Amino acid sequence: MNRRKSLIPLVLALSVCLLFLTSCANDDVSGGKTTAEPTEIVLIDRDGEEKTVDLSKLESITGDSGFIKSTGTIVGPASFTGPKLSDVLAEIGGITQDNSLIVTAGDGYEMTLTYEQAMGNVMTYDSEGEPKKVGGLDTVLALESSADEVLEKAPRLCYLGDGEILTDGHFWIKEVAKIKVVPAVEDWELSLSGIEEASMDRSTFESVATCGRSTHPGQEFEDTNKKGEKAVYKGVPLWVMVSVVDGADDEDGHYRFNRDLSQTGYTVQVIAVDGYKVELSSKDVAYNDGIFLAYLKDDQPLDKDSGPLQLTGPKLPSKQHSVKQVAEIKLVNLP
Repeated sequence: MNRRKSLIPLVLALSVCLLFLTSCANDDVSGGKTTAEPTEIVLIDRDGEEKTVDLSKLESITGDSGFIKSTGTIVGPASFTGPKLSDVLAEIGGITQDNSLIVTAGDGYEMTLTYEQAMGNVMTYDSEGEPKKVGGLDTVLALESSADEVLEKAPRLCYLGDGEILTDGHFWIKEVAKIKVVPAVEDWELSLSGIEEASMDRSTFESVATCGRSTHPGQEFEDTNKKGEKAVYKGVPLWVMVSVVDGADDEDGHYRFNRDLSQTGYTVQVIAVDGYKVELSSKDVAYNDGIFLAYLKDDQPLDKDSGPLQLTGPKLPSKQHSVKQVAEIKLVNLP
């Protein structure tokens, strides 16, 4: 197990998206601009009312910051200038602890921030990538930067603090186009174990599910219950989660699905919070997008009776395999 795996859940599983070439939130640097075009974004308040705001007309702050990719690569630090997120949200009445934010990029990538994350309460790291503390940061929509390769496409969400602060890269949403105030969401973690051990938090799972540049994007499935009611579930293929702990890491830290190991027929256990579990052969799970972990039902987070994750999809062996309240995935009977 590498050093980054032993730190915190936030850092881990975005590599699943990187496993398929790149992360949507922080793609490999490629000559971005130092000013935002456009500087206007759409804000949606609690009541669903939209307002377009020109960020360049709001008061800005400047500070140094950088981020850590899920592979452990450090980008920056650099100087950033832009308005505080709290000042931007003040244009539509602000938010409270009863709210979360859905931040959407121009390419459709989405990240849901809790109130705490929106207010700058995220994990910080030192220049060596070692964890320091949570919080004490200003969340900013950066319009300018001293480094083109770090800003890339403005406006870019970043976290500024005292000194050369680093934060997790999947929060660094670039080309922010829309911010919507929604009811508060709860954070959760999915435990993963096999050849290695890891855990994945809500925001990381979400970033994998909405990564439009991944060669294996999130899946969706329309299901019909016994009453004839239809619902659309969205989520991430189970094999993608398996790839985090099946021992096929690249030298650069990217996770790749272990095709050879899967053909040995080991068992993938999907376990609910109450201990209920189902077992699937790794041969059936391998590259099977029709078996996936849903986190949304009709574009809303799963309710407490089903969520935070539910095993579903058109390729499940039976309805009995549709595990609700998934909390853990284990690879057992490994060769």
